Amino acid sequence: MSDNHNEPILPIPSELYTEIGKVEDRVRELRRDVRRLRNRYAELRQSPQSLRVDNLGKPMEPREAVEAAYQALDAAEFNLDDTSEAIGWAHGAGSRLSLTDAAAEHREQLLAQRQRSPIERTR
Repeated sequence: MSDNHNEPILPIPSELYTEIGKVEDRVRELRRDVRRLRNRYAELRQSPQSLRVDNLGKPMEPREAVEAAYQALDAAEFNLDDTSEAIGWAHGAGSRLSLTDAAAEHREQLLAQRQRSPIERTR
């Protein structure tokens, strides 16, 4: 058993795979939220006469402000699509990994070693 208490403990690939799945779910949910917001701005596009813009920044027309918000959300959804695809690739590759028996045993030894009290380690 190694006496090196600074040696990193390898993560368990199946746990990382599960975490990737959770991230994938959150990205999917975020994409739905962004799409819903974008669609709501599309509704505002239909009634620009019902909108006004404050005078706190650069002057712009309500139609411009709605279009800018819509386009920004559209770009965000596009980028989230790319993100979702990349996470899917990581999920697929990650599903193929596992620790070797020797690495799993070494990991367990390191965990057991670090769980002992400081007094036991000095004996």
